[in-house]
Amino acid sequence: MSRASALPTAKLPPEIYALFVVRLVVSAGSFVGPFLTMILTIKLGYADGAAGAFVSGVTVAGAVGLFAGGHLGDRLERAGVLRWLQAATAGIFLVCALVGFTPVTPFLMAAALVTLQGTWPLINALVADRAPPERTKEAFALIYWGNNIGFSIGPLIAGLLFDAAPRALFVGNAVALFIAAGVVGLFVRRPGAAPGGAQAAVAERAAEATIVARPLSRKSALVDALRRHPILVLYGLSSVLGSFIYAQHSFALPVYLKDGLGPELGPKLFGSAMTTNGLTVVLLTSLVTLLSRRLPSLAAVSLSYLFYAAGFGGYALSLSALPILGMTALWTVGEILGATNGNAFIAERSPPEFRARINSFISVCHVAGGAMGPLVAGAVSDARGSAAVWPFVAVLSLLSAGFSLFIYRGDTIRSSAKR
Repeated sequence: MSRASALPTAKLPPEIYALFVVRLVVSAGSFVGPFLTMILTIKLGYADGAAGAFVSGVTVAGAVGLFAGGHLGDRLERAGVLRWLQAATAGIFLVCALVGFTPVTPFLMAAALVTLQGTWPLINALVADRAPPERTKEAFALIYWGNNIGFSIGPLIAGLLFDAAPRALFVGNAVALFIAAGVVGLFVRRPGAAPGGAQAAVAERAAEATIVARPLSRKSALVDALRRHPILVLYGLSSVLGSFIYAQHSFALPVYLKDGLGPELGPKLFGSAMTTNGLTVVLLTSLVTLLSRRLPSLAAVSLSYLFYAAGFGGYALSLSALPILGMTALWTVGEILGATNGNAFIAERSPPEFRARINSFISVCHVAGGAMGPLVAGAVSDARGSAAVWPFVAVLSLLSAGFSLFIYRGDTIRSSAKR
Protein backbone atom coordinates (compact mmCIF):
# COMPACT_ATOMS: atom_id res chain seq x y z
CA MET A 1 0.00 0.00 0.00
CA SER A 2 1.37 3.39 -0.92
CA ARG A 3 1.69 6.25 1.52
CA ALA A 4 -1.06 8.15 -0.28
CA SER A 5 -3.52 5.30 0.07
CA ALA A 6 -3.06 5.32 3.84
CA LEU A 7 -4.51 8.82 4.08
CA PRO A 8 -8.20 9.02 4.98
CA THR A 9 -9.06 10.94 1.78
CA ALA A 10 -7.71 8.42 -0.76
CA LYS A 11 -9.92 7.12 -3.61
CA LEU A 12 -13.30 7.29 -1.95
CA PRO A 13 -16.75 7.80 -3.54
CA PRO A 14 -18.48 11.20 -3.27
CA GLU A 15 -21.11 9.91 -0.84
CA ILE A 16 -18.41 9.06 1.69
CA TYR A 17 -17.39 12.73 1.65
CA ALA A 18 -21.03 13.71 2.20
CA LEU A 19 -21.17 11.44 5.25
CA PHE A 20 -17.88 13.01 6.37
CA VAL A 21 -19.59 16.42 6.29
CA VAL A 22 -22.57 15.01 8.20
CA ARG A 23 -20.37 13.71 11.00
CA LEU A 24 -18.35 16.94 11.08
CA VAL A 25 -21.44 19.16 11.36
CA VAL A 26 -23.19 16.98 13.95
CA SER A 27 -20.04 16.79 16.08
CA ALA A 28 -19.40 20.54 15.85
CA GLY A 29 -22.91 21.06 17.19
CA SER A 30 -22.79 18.32 19.86
CA PHE A 31 -23.22 20.68 22.76
CA VAL A 32 -25.63 18.71 24.95
CA GLY A 33 -24.33 15.13 25.08
CA PRO A 34 -20.75 15.89 26.21
CA PHE A 35 -22.01 18.35 28.83
CA LEU A 36 -24.89 16.20 30.11
CA THR A 37 -23.10 15.44 33.40
CA MET A 38 -22.34 19.11 34.05
CA ILE A 39 -25.88 20.17 33.13
CA LEU A 40 -27.19 17.68 35.66
CA THR A 41 -24.77 18.48 38.48
CA ILE A 42 -24.37 22.25 38.03
CA LYS A 43 -27.56 23.52 36.37
CA LEU A 44 -29.98 21.04 37.93
CA GLY A 45 -28.28 20.24 41.26
CA TYR A 46 -27.90 16.46 40.92
CA ALA A 47 -25.44 14.71 43.27
CA ASP A 48 -22.58 12.81 41.60
CA GLY A 49 -24.16 9.42 42.27
CA ALA A 50 -27.60 10.55 41.07
CA ALA A 51 -26.08 12.06 37.93
CA GLY A 52 -24.20 8.83 37.28
CA ALA A 53 -27.40 6.81 37.65
CA PHE A 54 -29.28 9.13 35.30
CA VAL A 55 -26.52 9.09 32.66
CA SER A 56 -26.43 5.30 32.90
CA GLY A 57 -30.20 5.20 32.45
CA VAL A 58 -29.94 7.39 29.36
CA THR A 59 -27.23 5.12 28.00
CA VAL A 60 -29.37 2.01 28.54
CA ALA A 61 -32.38 3.72 26.96
CA GLY A 62 -30.13 4.50 24.00
CA ALA A 63 -30.17 0.78 23.20
CA VAL A 64 -33.79 1.25 22.07
CA GLY A 65 -32.65 3.87 19.58
CA LEU A 66 -29.80 1.68 18.39
CA PHE A 67 -32.02 -1.35 17.81
CA ALA A 68 -34.69 0.76 16.14
CA GLY A 69 -32.20 2.49 13.87
CA GLY A 70 -30.52 -0.78 12.91
CA HIS A 71 -33.82 -2.59 12.28
CA LEU A 72 -35.27 0.25 10.20
CA GLY A 73 -31.98 0.62 8.33
CA ASP A 74 -32.07 -2.99 7.16
CA ARG A 75 -35.80 -2.86 6.33
CA LEU A 76 -36.10 0.60 4.77
CA GLU A 77 -33.90 3.00 2.83
CA ARG A 78 -31.03 3.84 5.20
CA ALA A 79 -30.40 7.43 4.18
CA GLY A 80 -34.09 8.30 4.59
CA VAL A 81 -34.25 6.81 8.08
CA LEU A 82 -31.07 8.67 9.02
CA ARG A 83 -32.48 11.98 7.80
CA TRP A 84 -35.74 11.66 9.74
CA LEU A 85 -34.06 10.60 12.97
CA GLN A 86 -31.75 13.60 12.79
CA ALA A 87 -34.68 15.95 12.22
CA ALA A 88 -36.66 14.41 15.10
CA THR A 89 -33.71 14.84 17.47
CA ALA A 90 -33.32 18.46 16.43
CA GLY A 91 -36.99 19.10 17.18
CA ILE A 92 -36.67 17.74 20.71
CA PHE A 93 -33.64 19.94 21.38
CA LEU A 94 -35.64 22.98 20.29
CA VAL A 95 -38.29 22.05 22.88
CA CYS A 96 -35.50 21.90 25.51
CA ALA A 97 -34.46 25.42 24.54
CA LEU A 98 -38.02 26.63 25.00
CA VAL A 99 -38.60 25.09 28.46
CA GLY A 100 -35.13 25.88 29.85
CA PHE A 101 -33.64 24.07 32.86
CA THR A 102 -36.68 22.59 34.58
CA PRO A 103 -37.33 19.18 36.15
CA VAL A 104 -38.64 17.88 32.81
CA THR A 105 -35.54 18.96 30.87
CA PRO A 106 -33.39 15.92 31.72
CA PHE A 107 -36.07 13.63 30.30
CA LEU A 108 -36.34 15.66 27.11
CA MET A 109 -32.56 15.51 26.75
CA ALA A 110 -32.73 11.76 27.31
CA ALA A 111 -35.34 11.38 24.54
CA ALA A 112 -33.20 13.40 22.13
CA LEU A 113 -30.08 11.39 22.91
CA VAL A 114 -32.02 8.13 22.40
CA THR A 115 -33.19 9.13 18.91
CA LEU A 116 -29.70 10.40 18.12
CA GLN A 117 -28.29 6.98 19.05
CA GLY A 118 -30.36 5.45 16.27
CA THR A 119 -28.36 7.37 13.68
CA TRP A 120 -24.95 5.84 14.45
CA PRO A 121 -25.49 2.28 13.13
CA LEU A 122 -27.09 3.80 10.03
CA ILE A 123 -24.04 5.95 9.28
CA ASN A 124 -21.67 3.01 9.79
CA ALA A 125 -23.81 0.81 7.54
CA LEU A 126 -23.95 3.49 4.84
CA VAL A 127 -20.16 3.85 4.92
CA ALA A 128 -19.74 0.07 4.60
CA ASP A 129 -22.30 0.02 1.77
CA ARG A 130 -20.71 2.80 -0.27
CA ALA A 131 -16.97 2.40 0.33
CA PRO A 132 -14.94 0.13 -1.98
CA PRO A 133 -13.97 -2.98 0.00
CA GLU A 134 -10.25 -2.28 -0.27
CA ARG A 135 -10.79 1.25 1.10
CA THR A 136 -13.05 0.39 4.04
CA LYS A 137 -10.52 1.25 6.74
CA GLU A 138 -9.68 4.57 5.06
CA ALA A 139 -13.38 5.40 4.70
CA PHE A 140 -14.02 4.86 8.40
CA ALA A 141 -10.87 6.84 9.21
CA LEU A 142 -12.24 9.76 7.19
CA ILE A 143 -15.63 9.66 8.92
CA TYR A 144 -13.92 9.44 12.28
CA TRP A 145 -11.63 12.30 11.30
CA GLY A 146 -14.62 14.47 10.39
CA ASN A 147 -16.28 13.57 13.67
CA ASN A 148 -13.31 14.88 15.55
CA ILE A 149 -12.74 17.99 13.46
CA GLY A 150 -16.21 18.96 14.60
CA PHE A 151 -15.63 17.72 18.12
CA SER A 152 -12.48 19.85 18.42
CA ILE A 153 -14.70 22.90 17.92
CA GLY A 154 -17.98 21.99 19.58
CA PRO A 155 -17.02 21.44 23.24
CA LEU A 156 -14.90 24.59 23.30
CA ILE A 157 -17.89 26.66 22.14
CA ALA A 158 -20.19 24.78 24.51
CA GLY A 159 -17.83 25.46 27.42
CA LEU A 160 -18.09 29.19 26.72
CA LEU A 161 -21.88 29.06 26.30
CA PHE A 162 -22.42 26.99 29.44
CA ASP A 163 -22.57 30.03 31.71
CA ALA A 164 -23.10 32.86 29.21
CA ALA A 165 -26.08 31.45 27.25
CA PRO A 166 -26.94 27.93 28.42
CA ARG A 167 -30.13 27.59 26.35
CA ALA A 168 -28.02 28.17 23.24
CA LEU A 169 -26.56 24.70 23.84
CA PHE A 170 -29.89 23.23 22.76
CA VAL A 171 -30.41 25.61 19.85
CA GLY A 172 -26.93 25.02 18.45
CA ASN A 173 -27.34 21.24 18.67
CA ALA A 174 -30.69 21.47 16.85
CA VAL A 175 -29.34 23.66 14.04
CA ALA A 176 -26.42 21.27 13.44
CA LEU A 177 -28.78 18.29 13.14
CA PHE A 178 -31.10 20.09 10.72
CA ILE A 179 -28.09 20.94 8.53
CA ALA A 180 -26.90 17.33 8.64
CA ALA A 181 -30.34 16.06 7.65
CA GLY A 182 -30.27 18.42 4.68
CA VAL A 183 -26.86 17.14 3.55
CA VAL A 184 -28.10 13.54 3.75
CA GLY A 185 -31.20 14.42 1.73
CA LEU A 186 -29.21 16.19 -0.99
CA PHE A 187 -26.12 14.05 -1.39
CA VAL A 188 -26.59 10.55 0.04
CA ARG A 189 -28.71 8.99 -2.68
CA ARG A 190 -30.51 5.68 -2.90
CA PRO A 191 -28.13 2.84 -3.94
CA GLY A 192 -29.63 2.59 -7.43
CA ALA A 193 -29.01 6.29 -8.00
CA ALA A 194 -25.46 6.40 -6.66
CA PRO A 195 -23.18 8.10 -9.17
CA GLY A 196 -19.70 7.19 -10.31
CA GLY A 197 -17.52 5.45 -7.76
CA ALA A 198 -20.40 5.04 -5.34
CA GLN A 199 -22.36 3.08 -7.96
CA ALA A 200 -19.41 0.75 -8.43
CA ALA A 201 -19.04 0.32 -4.68
CA VAL A 202 -22.71 -0.53 -4.31
CA ALA A 203 -22.46 -3.14 -7.08
CA GLU A 204 -19.38 -4.60 -5.43
CA ARG A 205 -21.16 -4.80 -2.08
CA ALA A 206 -24.12 -6.51 -3.76
CA ALA A 207 -21.79 -9.10 -5.22
CA GLU A 208 -20.23 -9.54 -1.80
CA ALA A 209 -23.69 -10.08 -0.32
CA THR A 210 -24.30 -12.95 -2.73
CA ILE A 211 -21.11 -14.66 -1.61
CA VAL A 212 -20.96 -13.88 2.11
CA ALA A 213 -24.63 -14.20 2.95
CA ARG A 214 -25.48 -17.24 0.81
CA PRO A 215 -25.68 -19.65 3.79
CA LEU A 216 -28.13 -17.32 5.54
CA SER A 217 -31.81 -17.27 4.66
CA ARG A 218 -33.23 -13.78 4.22
CA LYS A 219 -35.67 -14.72 6.97
CA SER A 220 -32.84 -15.52 9.36
CA ALA A 221 -32.81 -13.54 12.59
CA LEU A 222 -29.89 -11.45 13.77
CA VAL A 223 -29.09 -14.18 16.27
CA ASP A 224 -28.55 -16.60 13.38
CA ALA A 225 -26.03 -14.26 11.78
CA LEU A 226 -24.19 -13.89 15.09
CA ARG A 227 -24.27 -17.65 15.70
CA ARG A 228 -22.53 -18.20 12.37
CA HIS A 229 -20.00 -15.44 13.10
CA PRO A 230 -19.05 -15.99 16.78
CA ILE A 231 -16.03 -13.72 16.49
CA LEU A 232 -18.48 -10.80 16.33
CA VAL A 233 -20.02 -11.91 19.63
CA LEU A 234 -16.60 -12.04 21.29
CA TYR A 235 -15.76 -8.65 19.81
CA GLY A 236 -19.03 -7.35 21.25
CA LEU A 237 -18.05 -8.57 24.71
CA SER A 238 -14.72 -6.80 24.43
CA SER A 239 -16.60 -3.66 23.38
CA VAL A 240 -18.46 -3.72 26.70
CA LEU A 241 -15.14 -3.36 28.54
CA GLY A 242 -13.85 -0.76 26.10
CA SER A 243 -16.93 1.41 26.43
CA PHE A 244 -16.86 1.22 30.23
CA ILE A 245 -13.36 2.71 30.04
CA TYR A 246 -14.13 5.26 27.33
CA ALA A 247 -17.27 6.49 29.14
CA GLN A 248 -15.07 7.96 31.86
CA HIS A 249 -14.00 10.81 29.58
CA SER A 250 -17.57 12.13 29.62
CA PHE A 251 -18.48 11.28 33.22
CA ALA A 252 -15.55 10.73 35.58
CA LEU A 253 -13.42 13.43 33.97
CA PRO A 254 -15.92 16.32 34.31
CA VAL A 255 -16.75 15.21 37.85
CA TYR A 256 -13.03 15.03 38.70
CA LEU A 257 -12.41 18.51 37.26
CA LYS A 258 -15.49 19.97 38.97
CA ASP A 259 -14.46 18.52 42.34
CA GLY A 260 -10.85 19.61 41.99
CA LEU A 261 -11.21 23.02 40.32
CA GLY A 262 -14.73 24.15 41.15
CA PRO A 263 -17.88 24.78 39.07
CA GLU A 264 -16.34 27.72 37.17
CA LEU A 265 -12.90 26.46 36.14
CA GLY A 266 -13.92 22.80 35.86
CA PRO A 267 -16.23 23.18 32.83
CA LYS A 268 -13.69 25.39 31.03
CA LEU A 269 -10.83 22.89 31.45
CA PHE A 270 -13.17 20.06 30.47
CA GLY A 271 -14.08 21.94 27.28
CA SER A 272 -10.36 22.45 26.59
CA ALA A 273 -9.69 18.74 27.19
CA MET A 274 -12.42 17.74 24.74
CA THR A 275 -11.03 20.20 22.20
CA THR A 276 -7.60 18.62 22.73
CA ASN A 277 -9.22 15.25 22.08
CA GLY A 278 -10.69 16.50 18.80
CA LEU A 279 -7.54 18.28 17.66
CA THR A 280 -5.41 15.22 18.39
CA VAL A 281 -7.65 13.18 16.15
CA VAL A 282 -7.56 15.83 13.42
CA LEU A 283 -3.77 16.02 13.49
CA LEU A 284 -2.87 12.37 14.08
CA THR A 285 -5.53 10.19 12.41
CA SER A 286 -3.66 10.01 9.10
CA LEU A 287 -0.35 9.27 10.84
CA VAL A 288 -1.83 6.63 13.14
CA THR A 289 -3.67 5.04 10.20
CA LEU A 290 -0.43 4.96 8.21
CA LEU A 291 1.65 3.48 11.02
CA SER A 292 -0.95 0.86 11.96
CA ARG A 293 -2.09 -0.10 8.45
CA ARG A 294 -0.20 -3.41 8.50
CA LEU A 295 -1.54 -4.43 11.90
CA PRO A 296 -4.53 -6.80 11.88
CA SER A 297 -7.61 -4.92 13.03
CA LEU A 298 -8.00 -6.78 16.34
CA ALA A 299 -4.31 -6.46 17.18
CA ALA A 300 -4.61 -2.69 16.71
CA VAL A 301 -7.67 -2.65 18.99
CA SER A 302 -5.62 -4.46 21.67
CA LEU A 303 -2.88 -1.84 21.33
CA SER A 304 -5.47 0.92 21.77
CA TYR A 305 -6.16 -0.23 25.35
CA LEU A 306 -2.52 0.29 26.33
CA PHE A 307 -2.88 3.95 25.38
CA TYR A 308 -6.10 4.07 27.42
CA ALA A 309 -4.26 2.66 30.44
CA ALA A 310 -1.54 5.31 30.21
CA GLY A 311 -3.83 8.26 29.43
CA PHE A 312 -6.75 7.67 31.78
CA GLY A 313 -4.51 6.34 34.52
CA GLY A 314 -2.31 9.43 34.21
CA TYR A 315 -5.15 11.74 35.24
CA ALA A 316 -4.53 10.75 38.85
CA LEU A 317 -1.07 12.38 38.77
CA SER A 318 -2.09 16.04 38.52
CA LEU A 319 -5.09 18.37 38.25
CA SER A 320 -3.22 21.17 36.45
CA ALA A 321 -4.07 22.02 32.87
CA LEU A 322 -0.95 20.78 31.04
CA PRO A 323 -0.97 17.21 32.43
CA ILE A 324 -4.74 16.93 31.91
CA LEU A 325 -4.41 17.98 28.27
CA GLY A 326 -1.36 15.75 27.75
CA MET A 327 -3.08 12.66 29.16
CA THR A 328 -6.12 13.45 27.00
CA ALA A 329 -3.94 13.46 23.89
CA LEU A 330 -2.41 10.13 24.95
CA TRP A 331 -5.66 8.22 25.37
CA THR A 332 -6.96 9.83 22.18
CA VAL A 333 -4.30 7.90 20.22
CA GLY A 334 -5.91 4.77 21.64
CA GLU A 335 -9.31 6.07 20.57
CA ILE A 336 -8.04 6.54 16.99
CA LEU A 337 -6.69 2.99 16.88
CA GLY A 338 -9.83 1.47 18.36
CA ALA A 339 -12.39 3.42 16.34
CA THR A 340 -10.87 3.01 12.89
CA ASN A 341 -9.81 -0.60 13.27
CA GLY A 342 -12.91 -1.68 15.18
CA ASN A 343 -15.30 -0.33 12.54
CA ALA A 344 -13.20 -1.84 9.76
CA PHE A 345 -13.27 -5.23 11.49
CA ILE A 346 -17.07 -5.14 11.79
CA ALA A 347 -17.40 -4.20 8.11
CA GLU A 348 -15.05 -7.03 7.12
CA ARG A 349 -16.98 -9.68 9.07
CA SER A 350 -20.64 -8.57 8.76
CA PRO A 351 -22.95 -10.22 6.19
CA PRO A 352 -24.17 -7.23 4.13
CA GLU A 353 -27.89 -7.96 4.53
CA PHE A 354 -27.44 -7.86 8.32
CA ARG A 355 -24.95 -4.99 8.37
CA ALA A 356 -27.09 -2.33 10.08
CA ARG A 357 -28.37 -4.79 12.69
CA ILE A 358 -24.90 -6.12 13.46
CA ASN A 359 -23.72 -2.53 13.87
CA SER A 360 -26.68 -2.11 16.23
CA PHE A 361 -25.63 -5.21 18.19
CA ILE A 362 -22.07 -3.92 18.58
CA SER A 363 -23.42 -0.48 19.48
CA VAL A 364 -25.63 -2.03 22.17
CA CYS A 365 -22.53 -3.72 23.59
CA HIS A 366 -21.00 -0.24 23.71
CA VAL A 367 -24.18 0.96 25.41
CA ALA A 368 -23.89 -1.75 28.06
CA GLY A 369 -20.34 -0.72 28.93
CA GLY A 370 -21.17 2.96 28.67
CA ALA A 371 -24.13 2.53 31.00
CA MET A 372 -22.08 0.75 33.66
CA GLY A 373 -19.30 3.33 33.42
CA PRO A 374 -21.09 6.32 35.00
CA LEU A 375 -23.00 4.10 37.42
CA VAL A 376 -19.85 2.53 38.86
CA ALA A 377 -17.76 5.71 38.65
CA GLY A 378 -20.48 7.75 40.35
CA ALA A 379 -20.62 5.29 43.25
CA VAL A 380 -16.82 5.22 43.57
CA SER A 381 -16.70 9.01 43.43
CA ASP A 382 -19.29 9.35 46.20
CA ALA A 383 -17.52 6.77 48.37
CA ARG A 384 -13.81 7.46 47.83
CA GLY A 385 -13.54 10.67 45.82
CA SER A 386 -13.39 11.19 42.06
CA ALA A 387 -9.60 10.67 41.88
CA ALA A 388 -10.04 7.03 42.95
CA VAL A 389 -11.64 6.18 39.60
CA TRP A 390 -8.44 6.47 37.55
CA PRO A 391 -6.29 3.62 38.98
CA PHE A 392 -9.26 1.27 38.55
CA VAL A 393 -9.72 2.39 34.93
CA ALA A 394 -6.02 1.85 34.20
CA VAL A 395 -6.11 -1.75 35.48
CA LEU A 396 -9.29 -2.48 33.52
CA SER A 397 -7.63 -1.10 30.37
CA LEU A 398 -4.74 -3.56 30.75
CA LEU A 399 -7.19 -6.43 31.20
CA SER A 400 -9.07 -5.32 28.09
CA ALA A 401 -5.85 -5.29 26.08
CA GLY A 402 -5.22 -8.89 27.09
CA PHE A 403 -8.78 -9.96 26.28
CA SER A 404 -8.65 -8.38 22.80
CA LEU A 405 -5.32 -10.07 22.12
CA PHE A 406 -6.81 -13.39 23.25
CA ILE A 407 -9.70 -12.96 20.78
CA TYR A 408 -7.27 -12.10 18.00
CA ARG A 409 -5.09 -15.13 18.66
CA GLY A 410 -8.09 -17.44 18.88
CA ASP A 411 -9.50 -16.10 15.62
CA THR A 412 -6.13 -16.54 13.91
CA ILE A 413 -5.88 -20.17 15.04
CA ARG A 414 -9.48 -20.84 13.99
CA SER A 415 -8.94 -19.28 10.57
CA SER A 416 -5.73 -21.28 10.04
CA ALA A 417 -7.54 -24.52 10.94
CA LYS A 418 -10.13 -23.89 8.24
CA ARG A 419 -7.51 -23.62 5.51
